[in-house]
Amino acid sequence: RACLMGGSSPLRDRNGGGMGGLVSLESLVSRLGVKMSKAPMRGWGPKPAFSFPSMRVRGCHVCKRHSFEGRLSACQQCCAVLYCSESCRKGDWNRSRADTGHQFWCQRMAGYMSRTQELADLPFTFAAEVTSETFNKEGFLATRGLTRGYWAGESMLVDGVVDGGRGPPLGGAVLTHVLPGNPFEALCAEGSSALSPTPRERPPPRSYFGSWKDYYEWRGLPLGSPLAVLMTYPLTAYYIITRLTPQHFPELNLLNKQSLKVHVLEPSREVQLLMLFWELAVLLPLVSLELLFVGDRLPQELDGQQFLLQRDVSIGGGGCLRISGVSVRPGSAPKAKGGRGELQMGFSTGPYHLLQAPKPDLVIGFNSGFALKDTWLSCLPRLQHCFPLSPSHSSCHPGLTSNPVTHHPSLTR
Repeated sequence: RACLMGGSSPLRDRNGGGMGGLVSLESLVSRLGVKMSKAPMRGWGPKPAFSFPSMRVRGCHVCKRHSFEGRLSACQQCCAVLYCSESCRKGDWNRSRADTGHQFWCQRMAGYMSRTQELADLPFTFAAEVTSETFNKEGFLATRGLTRGYWAGESMLVDGVVDGGRGPPLGGAVLTHVLPGNPFEALCAEGSSALSPTPRERPPPRSYFGSWKDYYEWRGLPLGSPLAVLMTYPLTAYYIITRLTPQHFPELNLLNKQSLKVHVLEPSREVQLLMLFWELAVLLPLVSLELLFVGDRLPQELDGQQFLLQRDVSIGGGGCLRISGVSVRPGSAPKAKGGRGELQMGFSTGPYHLLQAPKPDLVIGFNSGFALKDTWLSCLPRLQHCFPLSPSHSSCHPGLTSNPVTHHPSLTR
């Protein structure tokens, strides 16, 4: 996954912290120019001036050796992957399964890399900053007050449960974000107001946004707002539904359906941002939406759980109806059947080819790495059964749209 805000995950001590972590890291951090102290550090937190020499910790594509452990060289043809040695490069090029080797993917990845400059051309005022080689991710987050809620998952320095400070979760620790109220509360910066759960006006009927600029203007957001960094998940799904699929597969007639069933394969980061998918119900108010998150790495306690998100309507002054937030009702599909402008979310913990569920209208994979899993080949017959391919459609499949960076002006995909 390519991410403008930095592609590395937070490095945390798997043993729960303590001196063991200090000892294991002591030999490495000296190469970063960082001094370590065994005494408690008071007032430690993200500071705008703090920065590692490079916050983008890169590693070998094969053995995962980090860049600060040795010199890494990019593939000379695509420049998309790094290797620490010639043996790793040759091993990746000649993998036993042809479709997993770099020889198969090199030319395709070169095509993706040739369009990376388009990310810097996005309309946001910070686009050039976050795509530069000297980008300081922690400084970017700290100076904008992005140290709470969903933003904590983007930082290496901020830890803690991301619940927006609104009380206990409905579905256990894993579903911390499935909370009633304003679904965008955990998205706002320190000292700022949250995005409204409903816009000032409904989207124009049969008119769909095709750019971030149009969407920001409709939502009343300045182009300096970093919300697109996280809103890219629901907005990418919206773009697939309203633009890509009608363009390449008009016979599916998605835009004229009153209900849509969407399967999300192998979710990772998006499971931590579940409430942001409410924006799909805001953008498509005349459609009943059902999202089913499927993956064998989902926590087992999620299996079979379902939640229905509905507008929380109250009576304001003068007897006018006012939408104050979103209500969340747990329950199975028969008891929590979504209507227009509502969103139903479900979870299935297991490989996709073993899923027992009605045929979906669309299957989306945000996580581009799932195609390398051993179970992927078993999923293909299921997708072909749901979405038969004609020869002219072989290059663009509606059943699986993974990271549509070549079509969608998304900030982080």
